[in-house]
Amino acid sequence: MTLRFSLTFYILSALSCLLVLTWLLLSLIWFKTSENDLIALKRDAGKLQLAAIVELLPRPLGLPGPATPAGKYLALLDSDKSFGGLTVVDSSGRAVVKISDQGEPDAPLVATLRAAHESSQLSPDGLFLRFNAPVTENGTVIGAARLTVSLAAEQGRLKASRRLMLWYFVLDFLLLLLLGSFLLSRSVVTPIRRLVAMTRRIEAGDLSGLVHVPGSSEVAELCHAYNTMVLALGRKREEVEEKVASLNRANQEILEARNETIRSEKMASVGLLAAGMAHEIGTPLAAIMGYTGILSEELAEDTEKADYLRRIADESRRIDRIVRGLLDYARPKGVLQEEVALRELIEKTVELLQAQGALKLLRVRVEVDPALPCFAADPHQLQQVLINLIMNARDAMPKGGDLWLKGSQEGDEVLVEVIDNGEGMPPEQLSRVFDPFFTTKEPGKGTGLGLAIVARIAESCGGRITVQSALGKGSRFVYRIPLRRPSEHQQSGTKEISSNQEGA
Repeated sequence: MTLRFSLTFYILSALSCLLVLTWLLLSLIWFKTSENDLIALKRDAGKLQLAAIVELLPRPLGLPGPATPAGKYLALLDSDKSFGGLTVVDSSGRAVVKISDQGEPDAPLVATLRAAHESSQLSPDGLFLRFNAPVTENGTVIGAARLTVSLAAEQGRLKASRRLMLWYFVLDFLLLLLLGSFLLSRSVVTPIRRLVAMTRRIEAGDLSGLVHVPGSSEVAELCHAYNTMVLALGRKREEVEEKVASLNRANQEILEARNETIRSEKMASVGLLAAGMAHEIGTPLAAIMGYTGILSEELAEDTEKADYLRRIADESRRIDRIVRGLLDYARPKGVLQEEVALRELIEKTVELLQAQGALKLLRVRVEVDPALPCFAADPHQLQQVLINLIMNARDAMPKGGDLWLKGSQEGDEVLVEVIDNGEGMPPEQLSRVFDPFFTTKEPGKGTGLGLAIVARIAESCGGRITVQSALGKGSRFVYRIPLRRPSEHQQSGTKEISSNQEGA
């Protein structure tokens, strides 16, 4: 794992290095300048002091008496801590005055005696400064004087200044770290951390938050760029979700269309087969029923044989009903476009079935939207759809129950709903409920053609029917009819009827 330091550490480290280098350079310049200035001041003061001593020395050269001004001055000078010593030599180089100076006359002093010019030297250890000046009388050099001045006090002051500068540097360094850390954390680190936190929210899929942090213009520009990116990502996500939703809808529509096409082709194939079977079965069945009727009259007195013939007649009529159902399925009647008031049609259908005793155990409720307009449809086929759906609901509630018949408008379609709270169907049966000969009833109690005929009628009228069901919760059939005004399709309806009649 790579070791990484924080941005604050990098910035403060760089600033600290710059500060140390700057302090070293400035302190070196300052210390050297201060030292040169002190030495220059000391040199001027020493030259002036040596000149005063030379003027006060007695002529001929010798040690002045203690009571003389020169003696008093020398005694006062000897008591000064900065005084390092005084040596005076005559013209022959012999020391005639020596105060607190342990050294012998050196080369610079001899050179001053011979050349008659002033000079000064700094000791190798930097602790003493020596001044050399000739002693003259009437323009003639009669000797030379050397004054030694101690620089210990100045060096001490320089060391104190260095220590003070070092403490100032340490304080400045600490202030830089503390204040720099605070300012960097507030103006750089905190905004970056908030941006990182928001970036992690984006990684988690949350694009709802925008970031607003104080700071420099660069930080503000970065925040603006981040917010712009978040808004752009949000728009792109919405576009992608819309595209995905659109694709899902398109796939669902394609799947439904495919299933509808397969179902239509299957129903058409079954219709052709049913028509052929009905035609082939109808003729011999009519003969069987005819001969059964003749035999029934001739054997009316033979009870046992009459019972056999009655049973043959009953089963023949059952076969006839199946054949007629096949014919109805294979060749739907022509579509007649008339003005239909849905509530009146539903109420008439309910009255018809109640009169036949088909709805004795049911509580029927009719709910039709009062704002639903009249529409163009074939009332006879629509009533047949209603009858088949109601009878199917009745069979699903053998012990009685509630039946709702509803009518409403959704967009450009009329919705006719038949809802029951009967036994319901499992999901695996819903895809086959409109297939011919598919039934959940006991053998002999249903042909499996009722709902197939409903789907066939709905298809021939340009509508569609769907079902929702669950075991123990009942079923809901929805017949969707295109909303057409009677005046718009009256002529086309007539043409469709005549065309069917010609084909019959």
